[in-house]
Amino acid sequence: MSFDEDTDLHPQPPWPFDSTTLALRDGRSLELADSVFQSNCGNGQTVYTCRAKLDSCGVVLKWSWGLTRIYEVQIFESAINLARERGDLWVLDHLPRGLHTEERVVNSSDQHSEPRTLHILVQEELYPITELTTAEGLGDAFFGIFKCYRWLYEVAGIMHCDIKLTTLMYRKLSSGEIHGVLDGFNLAVLVDEHSLHHRLETPPALLAFDLLETALPVEYLYRYDLETLFYALLLVSCHYEDGAHIPTHRQPFKDWYELSNSNLPGYKMFFFTGGTTLWAPTSQFHDLQRLVLSLRRMFRDGIMARDDFDISQRKDPTSGFDLATLGGHITFDSFENVLSTHLRSVRRRTPQVASTLH
Repeated sequence: MSFDEDTDLHPQPPWPFDSTTLALRDGRSLELADSVFQSNCGNGQTVYTCRAKLDSCGVVLKWSWGLTRIYEVQIFESAINLARERGDLWVLDHLPRGLHTEERVVNSSDQHSEPRTLHILVQEELYPITELTTAEGLGDAFFGIFKCYRWLYEVAGIMHCDIKLTTLMYRKLSSGEIHGVLDGFNLAVLVDEHSLHHRLETPPALLAFDLLETALPVEYLYRYDLETLFYALLLVSCHYEDGAHIPTHRQPFKDWYELSNSNLPGYKMFFFTGGTTLWAPTSQFHDLQRLVLSLRRMFRDGIMARDDFDISQRKDPTSGFDLATLGGHITFDSFENVLSTHLRSVRRRTPQVASTLH
C-alpha cells in the first residue's frame, strides 16, 4: 500500500494502542510503524492506517472507532463472498485480502464518557503500480484492475468512486506473475444508490472532465471511473521510470497537478481535441503508446459526439443522446476492446516475465 499521494499525515496521531506492539486475539503480534495516515469515508467514518509487520511479513493495519465495522471491509467482503458463490474466483486475484479482523471495547479515561468500539483490520501489503517497470507488467495490471472494476459494477452492484494512484496496486506471486489489485473501498457506493453526496478524494489531475466543475450531489457514472483509469495509465506511463517520478521538467502533464479546477478543464479539452501530440510514454513504457492513443481517441470521439448533439438539439429539441456513455462511445465493451487488442501486441513484443522493483 502506498501512502505518499493524497493521505494526511498526523504528527500526533490518535494512537489507541499501549505500545508499538499489538497483541492480536489469535495469539499473533503486530509490530507497528510510527506513521499514521487518515482517510475519511463517505459515511462519515474516519479510518487510520499504518504499516506493520506480522510474522516478519509486511502488512497494513487499519482501525476506526464507531458502531459499525470499517466500511471498506463490508464492501470487499461482500464482493469476495459473491465471487466465491458464483465461482468467479479470478476476481479474488484483483481484490485486497483481509488477514484478520477484530473488535475491542475501549473504556475512556473520562468517567463521564461511554466506552467506544475499536474496529481493527489487518490487510496484506500491496505495492503501487507506479513501481512496475515494463509495459507488459503495467498493461497487465491495469487490465486486471479494469476487469475487476467491471465485475464489481455489473455483478456485485458496487461502484468504486475513488480511483487514484494509491488505490491502483499490484501483488507479485512467487511465480513472477503480476496481479493488478483494486484497493481502497472507503468511498464505494452501490450502483442503485449512485447519487454522490460526499467530497471526492480523487486528485484533480485524475478527475473526470465533467466532475471538475460539478457541484455535489451528482449522479456518479461508471464512465467517470473509466476516464480516471485512463488518466492513471497516461500519467504513470508518461511520468514514471524505474519505479520513480522522472524530473519535473520532463513531465508532459505536470501542469495538471498545478492548475485549479476552473482552469484544468481547458487543458484536458485541448489534450483530447488538439491535433498535435506533444507527449509520449517514457522509454520503459513506449510499447503502451498505441494503447494510450487509442483510449484518448475513444474519449475524444465521445466528447465530440456530445458537442455535436448540443448543436443539433438547438435545432431539434426532441433528439436524444445517451449522456451516460457519451453516445455509446465510452462503455465497458469499448474500453475492454481497446485494452485487449493493444495488450496482445505488447505481449508479443515483450514475451519475458514483467520485472518490478520487488
